[in-house]
Amino acid sequence: MTTSLVIMAAWMWSRYWGLKQIDSFWPNWETILEYSIYDAIRAWFDHVVLIIRESFYDQFKEVLGGRFEKSIKVSYVFQEVNPKITWFENIQNRTKPWWTWHAVLSAREVVNWNFCVINADDYYWVDWFRQMHDWLSNNCKENTCSLVWYILKNTLSENGTVNRGICEVDENWKLLHVAERLKLKRSTPSTVVNPNWVTLVDDSIASMNFWWFHSSFFDNLEKEFYSFLENHWMDDWYEFYIPSAANSFSKKIWNYCDVMISQDKRYWVTYSEDKPITQKAILKLVENWIYPNKLWEK
Repeated sequence: MTTSLVIMAAWMWSRYWGLKQIDSFWPNWETILEYSIYDAIRAWFDHVVLIIRESFYDQFKEVLGGRFEKSIKVSYVFQEVNPKITWFENIQNRTKPWWTWHAVLSAREVVNWNFCVINADDYYWVDWFRQMHDWLSNNCKENTCSLVWYILKNTLSENGTVNRGICEVDENWKLLHVAERLKLKRSTPSTVVNPNWVTLVDDSIASMNFWWFHSSFFDNLEKEFYSFLENHWMDDWYEFYIPSAANSFSKKIWNYCDVMISQDKRYWVTYSEDKPITQKAILKLVENWIYPNKLWEK
């Protein structure tokens, strides 16, 4: 069965000094997303979709062009501020895309099979790509999904606040609810808070946007996005986050959503100060022969 890896890479971040999606890491100028692509190839994925802004295309092609296209089919799709919907042509005050679910929907025209969604700036362990491909190939059915969640304390930055989806599950590890919590930071050695003083224990279950879907999911996602826009199209600050709509899907659409827990330490680059930490972690993986010194051959 054909499977796709969909990588969300369309945004600019004010907390990083440049386009971190294509910022080079270690040791041969590889980007973080290239390690995900390399792992997906090793896990027998057939197709990679890079969701970017159209204005970034030349930069992406300059940095990434030709590196991995010989090893896997690659598609570029554009996530823009104004989605192509007939009942409105332009939102005058909107200055940025509608965030994560909108990004996933942008890939609809090139994804016709079961697929996985990840962030461009997060590192995901290779074993999860193998499990992901197995689930998509053998267990994925219509009106089901799966996701990997991480222990909150393993996802926090030492250099500032982070946003995380915090989930509740039943006794069988099926998703009940997920809440988007913004600007999380450590409060005590065992608790985490945000500006609204929502207190979480540090072993809460947190999302890093590692979702797995059946190909039919796009139909439901499109309907949910239209409903969202009808209520919020005038709100420049409002965003179509994955956790918020996932609650609706859990109640109305999904027969179940499996939750798989990873104990791994997460590596990512929310802030420029995070980069040396992630570089060191990747270099250690190279030294331990998890990755070759050079990912791609010319």
